[in-house]
Amino acid sequence: MTRHQIFLAFLYFFVVLIVLPILCSEKVYSVYYQENVETNSYIDSINNEHRIEGVQEYLLRTDPKASLTFYESKLSGSVDNLVIVIAKKPAHEENLTLTQLVAEIDRNIRNQKFFRNAMLICNATRIPFPELEYLARFYPVRLVENTTSWKLLNSEEVKKHDFVECARLGLNSVNFKHVTLIRDIVIPYPGFLGVVNHMISNRLNSGIVRGELQASNTSWLFMHLHEPSPLRHYQFSGDSLREILLLTCSGALLFYVVFRWLEGPLQSSSSRVTYTIYGGLYFITFALFIGRPYISELRRVAADMYRVYDPPEPINFSAMALPKSSLHGLLAQLSLLRCSLYSPFHEVLDHMVNTLELPGYVISPSLVRYAARA
Repeated sequence: MTRHQIFLAFLYFFVVLIVLPILCSEKVYSVYYQENVETNSYIDSINNEHRIEGVQEYLLRTDPKASLTFYESKLSGSVDNLVIVIAKKPAHEENLTLTQLVAEIDRNIRNQKFFRNAMLICNATRIPFPELEYLARFYPVRLVENTTSWKLLNSEEVKKHDFVECARLGLNSVNFKHVTLIRDIVIPYPGFLGVVNHMISNRLNSGIVRGELQASNTSWLFMHLHEPSPLRHYQFSGDSLREILLLTCSGALLFYVVFRWLEGPLQSSSSRVTYTIYGGLYFITFALFIGRPYISELRRVAADMYRVYDPPEPINFSAMALPKSSLHGLLAQLSLLRCSLYSPFHEVLDHMVNTLELPGYVISPSLVRYAARA
């Protein structure tokens, strides 16, 4: 064995047995994760306080009158993507989750240059509350109708009712091509709206035909913006196997090139094979031990690297993009159905894929993260 091969063997075990356990002990999706409820709760609290301070400073720098005029003018025209925030009175008002959500959407809309976007807040609580009253100074707030087709004690029917009424509110008041409905229990990642618009325009509404991007003849039903934890891990599926194979080949090629350069043209063929195997072994080991969700974060480098796929199970509704072309049929079908604990809203929503015969998707990695406490 050459000195490089001996060094690689030593380094492999050193990283796997010492370095990764130290670095990944707090990474939830890694095999080295060690749960510490008290520490995690403290970190979540610090992160939340940091976000609250940031959003308060952001709103202090914002002119309420100019902001409201900006959005009302957008809502009066044609919109590519209408973002509707489904606002409910929070259980923990001090968290200001709604304020954090709305401010992040505002940043995204103002940074978008190629698509016309707008936002409105849908008051699904149907009564004002302090946080919403404050936000109404900056952003348009609309009140949904208090119909009698739902029951307060049926939480699943309430979720469906809020979804249907807020979507109808958008349909009746704004001319849009697509709508993104977001519950006030999540906070988007920076730049999420650009990714949503890009995926809709270049992946869902278009396709590559003979090397050129052309409009698709088929429609779609919805795209979830939050990927559930069980679907993020490596599984016995074609996507997971292709991803692992790609990582293995990338590591093998990288090591082959690097050590070919280090050892020069006199490198033996057996050494080349050894380094290639080392490269594949390093990359596949790190991917499996660190966890697929952290590897998938590399997709955030560019919108084209995100993937959309048909989820194998129903997904809880937190944030979702839908085309106007399929929204009318979806709302009509949902209005005929009654949700319950035995037939929850997310399962009814997923069943619409078969009823309307239109595909539903989820995007990976997630574009939103949960922030509200239960």
